[in-house]
Amino acid sequence: DGSGMIDPNTGMPIQGAGADGNKDLLDQEIFGLMDKDYSGAWQCQRCDYSTRNKQGMINHIESKHVDSGGATCQFCGRTCPTRHALQMHVIRQHQTNDHPRNALQMHVIRPTSN
Repeated sequence: DGSGMIDPNTGMPIQGAGADGNKDLLDQEIFGLMDKDYSGAWQCQRCDYSTRNKQGMINHIESKHVDSGGATCQFCGRTCPTRHALQMHVIRQHQTNDHPRNALQMHVIRPTSN
């Protein structure tokens, strides 16, 4: 399950992403919607948004252009709309000595298509 591994693109632990590869599919979809232009800025293929910050582009695309189905907090069960929202939720609500940031686990839920 990738226990202990950190995703270099998101800075989030890979553990808990699920054996079905939903996290990988979500990342593939997001990366397929972003390009780097001649000036080195990241450009969204769905709108006019651009940024020099790759993580900012990932967050933009996940929040505006893909339906991730949400990400569930391992501590309280709350479903956040994006992985970044989950990360912020955990930091604000659960980051203590008992629940350090690096203990965050992702549970990405993808809607199934028929």
